[in-house]
Amino acid sequence: MGLLAKLFKKMDKKVNIAMCGLDNAGKTSILNFLKNGEPQETIATMGINFEKLKLGKLSLSIMDLGGQQVFRQFWPIYIERADILIFVVDSNDITRLPQARDIFHQAANNYCTPNIPILILATKQDLTNVCSIAYIIQNFQLTSMFERTIHIQKTSARTGLGIYEAFQWIHDQVLEPKIKRIDKAIPPTFVPKPS
Repeated sequence: MGLLAKLFKKMDKKVNIAMCGLDNAGKTSILNFLKNGEPQETIATMGINFEKLKLGKLSLSIMDLGGQQVFRQFWPIYIERADILIFVVDSNDITRLPQARDIFHQAANNYCTPNIPILILATKQDLTNVCSIAYIIQNFQLTSMFERTIHIQKTSARTGLGIYEAFQWIHDQVLEPKIKRIDKAIPPTFVPKPS
């Protein structure tokens, strides 16, 4: 292996991540927990919040996109440039789940290419009366997207539940050969029932 090849092999891989979801879903709270390792007080993101993080051999550039309707018109610009799409859904906001589903499908189907891995973070799992992962899978009709690489993870920015595991999944997706990604897709035969 030549000197240049050895040097480039040691460099971090840069990954652009677009993180979106409805307003008050918990996007910035998740990001702050990942940065600081503990819960942080947050305010609603107005527009876009850019963060850079290191994750193993990855250098992550995360675009935290404001979820208010006025900011959603700008999402395509950032999602189209992303290597990974993270969609954050508030597990405790069951009344807005259909709206979150419609916006998720708009982002996934219209703004990013089919080979982009998608991570869905089901937030606020520390609260009582949250909907189950199975219910979100059914409501979001994820079984119809079996050709995509999609992972859904329970998370809580208050306790840290699932946050590191979710970003470990991103790490593995980026560093694994693309041929293995299809194995992680939700199988078309899986039909969940809400609990």
